[in-house]
Amino acid sequence: MVPASVSRLARRFPAMAGVVLLLQCGIVSAQAPVVGGEGVPVPVVPGEGGGAVPVVEATTPTPCCAPSLSGAYGVLAGGGGCATGGCGENGCYPGRDACCSTNCEGMGPIRRTFATFRNALLCPDPCYQSKWVPAANAGLFVDQARPTTMTRLRWDAGRNVTRPDRSDYFFGSGAFPGNPVPRRVDYNELHLYQEIAIEKFGLFFDLPYRNLNTDVRGGAGGIGDLSFGTKTMFLDSELLSMTFQFRTTVPTGNATRGVGTGSVSLEPSILTTMKLFTDTYMQSQTAYWFALGNGNGSILISRNSLNTVLYRPDDCTALIGSFETGMYTLTSGRFRDPNTGLMAGRNGDTYFTLGPGFRLAVGDKLDLGFGMQFALTRDHFAD
Repeated sequence: MVPASVSRLARRFPAMAGVVLLLQCGIVSAQAPVVGGEGVPVPVVPGEGGGAVPVVEATTPTPCCAPSLSGAYGVLAGGGGCATGGCGENGCYPGRDACCSTNCEGMGPIRRTFATFRNALLCPDPCYQSKWVPAANAGLFVDQARPTTMTRLRWDAGRNVTRPDRSDYFFGSGAFPGNPVPRRVDYNELHLYQEIAIEKFGLFFDLPYRNLNTDVRGGAGGIGDLSFGTKTMFLDSELLSMTFQFRTTVPTGNATRGVGTGSVSLEPSILTTMKLFTDTYMQSQTAYWFALGNGNGSILISRNSLNTVLYRPDDCTALIGSFETGMYTLTSGRFRDPNTGLMAGRNGDTYFTLGPGFRLAVGDKLDLGFGMQFALTRDHFAD
């Protein structure tokens, strides 16, 4: 994957980024009279030997994003658009009032946890700058919450797919007409994924090439079904990021050969990333997939990935480990019974998968990843 952000000034020029940050967060007060200027008396104090020493009072503007002595953001002496009092991550924007006046940090673990989420939602840190963090996007089976411009090549190898036409998720019920229903399918897929993003909005497409082998039909191969969609990030903070993604899949693959489903499917999902520790993140995806057409299958999908940095050989390179889980609840849809060849349906079954993964990230320009998922249930889409 080669992510390329629209702007990388903060990465390439850290000194300049610090200066800009300081300029953005500093409070510029009204012009004060020059001490000792014309018409302005200079205060003096007695000095040694009976002389007088002028007193120069220096005032330093308080940056609205810097934590105060109480650990709160946005605390000002007055005016400037920032409310007095502030709270844990109070945004310092003109016209904004303090999110809370007391107990901003919370007392006890439960209240502190609630206060942390409240501050991330309502009072984002004004000094937080959106950027691509490899550890926050290291999941291999979870879609990434942060929109970014990237080109990705991905190879998937699936073994022992059972009931492959169930809900028309892997391939359609019309695959291999006039032949026995496959009981087992092994496949390999090569995906070309392209995403183009501007700030918090992205467009993407995913084009696979599928090669498969069945236990009764032999092999087949060809271009699979094309997916495309949008990403819209509606919450972006240091603690929590949330994105709405909408994916549409159209039947460009040959359904009779098993490389396509033969139906249009839609998949709205919510993508989240939560920062747990300095280099540890939790990625999550909650999606509802459903097919339009004869199959009319639907699946509730939940994927999660716990990512942490294992080793940093230098400041720009990180080896990231992940542990991922998947849950697929088939809420509707049919399949062909291998014993009778007739259509059958059974709703409410849930497939579980889990496994480890690793990524080597070189800055924000290149990363290489490898991961595995193992089925925990007898029926499953793949091992």
